Amino acid sequence: MRNQFFYTQKDPIPGKEGEFTEFRASFNVEKIIRSLALDDGRVLVLLDDLHQRPQMIEVKNKQGKVTAVKKEMNTFQSEIYLVDKSDIERFYTWTSIDS
Repeated sequence: MRNQFFYTQKDPIPGKEGEFTEFRASFNVEKIIRSLALDDGRVLVLLDDLHQRPQMIEVKNKQGKVTAVKKEMNTFQSEIYLVDKSDIERFYTWTSIDS
């Protein structure tokens, strides 16, 4: 069964303006709940994978000094940005419903 869509992910390299690390990534197309074409040419894909993750939140006093760190649970949803033009075309072809 073909349910994984593979695409090229580009992450910026810290400290190197305009340079990116490229690698292959994938997501399950059966988890897609929405996609949106953005003005800059990218496509945002939202997945049905709500999940909770703990985050460490700094507690500051009135002077702005950190006095403690507390663990807080937050809910997240995967947001995938398709950037590569060939990935976007394949995504539309692969996920479109033919009538």
